[in-house]
Amino acid sequence: MALLSSAYELVQRLNAGGNTNIFLYRHLPSNDIVVIKKIPVTASSMEVLPLDCAAYKEMHINHIIANHAYEGIVSMRDSFLVDDALHLVFEYCVGGDMLTQLVTSFNSTWTESDAVAVFKQVAGAVNHLHGLEIAHGDISLENILVHDGVHSVKLCDFGLAMVRAVTRYAGVGKLYYMSPEMHLRRPYNALASDRWALGILLFMLVTGRPLFEKAAMTDPTFHLFFHAQAADPATGIQRVLEAHPSSRSVSENAVDLLTKLLRPSASERLSMAQVLAHPLFQPEPPVVTRQRRAASSPLLSHISRASALPLSYFKSITTAM
Repeated sequence: MALLSSAYELVQRLNAGGNTNIFLYRHLPSNDIVVIKKIPVTASSMEVLPLDCAAYKEMHINHIIANHAYEGIVSMRDSFLVDDALHLVFEYCVGGDMLTQLVTSFNSTWTESDAVAVFKQVAGAVNHLHGLEIAHGDISLENILVHDGVHSVKLCDFGLAMVRAVTRYAGVGKLYYMSPEMHLRRPYNALASDRWALGILLFMLVTGRPLFEKAAMTDPTFHLFFHAQAADPATGIQRVLEAHPSSRSVSENAVDLLTKLLRPSASERLSMAQVLAHPLFQPEPPVVTRQRRAASSPLLSHISRASALPLSYFKSITTAM
C-alpha cells in the first residue's frame, strides 16, 4: 500500500462494480492525472504472478505496446502489485470515450469528415498493433478514448488482446462487433476479426447505429446482408442501407470501404495496409448518396451503451416516435 499512497492521490472512481476496478488518481511527483486499473490476483508479488493468468497477459501486452509507443494508443506508464491487486497505470484522456462523444454530438455537429478522422486514427493504431503481432479483440466505440476531439483519439483496453498466437477458439468482445466466424465455434484468425470489428466501427461512426445485432444468420439484417453479398459482393452494405436508410448521407467511398472490410469470409477482407491506402482517406470531398431515414432506423441519441442494449431496443424506440 505504501507505493500507492506515497506516489498517488485518489481523485475518483470511474467504474462501479465488476471484477476490475478503474480509478482516477493524481501522480504526486509529476502532478499528472492518471488512470489506474486494479485487477485482483492471488499472487503476493510480481515474481510469483502466474505467467498464464489474464492479469499477467494484459500487463505483458501493455509493456510490449509501451516499448513500441504509438500516438493513437493509450500508453501504460507503470505497473505494480499491491494489496492482492495488479495495478496498471495509464495516461488519462480527458474527453471520455467515443460512444459518449457521439451520443452528444451526432445529431448536431457530427459529420462524415469527423467520422473519417476518428476512424483513420483507430485504423492506424490497429495497423501498429498488428505489426507487433497483437490482436486487440475488443475494438469498439467504448474502447476509443478522446484526447483532443476528433483530432486526437486513442485505442485502449487490452484485456482481451492476444500476442503472437492469434488463433482463437471462442468469440470475444461486444456482440455488435463480433465477426461471423466467432459464432461458428471453430478456430479463427483474431487479426481478421479485428478488421471486421473496424468495419462495424466505421459503420457506427458514419450512420450512428449498429449494423447488426449479431453477425449470424439468425439476425434478419445479417441474413439480408449475407445473401446480397453472395449474389454480388459489392452490394451487401448498399442493400442494408436501402432497406434501413441512415439518417445521414453516406459517401460512395465509405460504402466501398465498408463493403471491402465487412466480407463474411475472413480471407477476403482488406489488409490493414489496404485500409489505410483507401480513397476514403484522400483529401477530396466525399461524394454522398442522399438517403431518407426510415422510421425504424435507430437514433444514436438513444444509445447509452452499445454493448448493453439490443438492436431491437433501438428499433422499438424509433418506431414509437
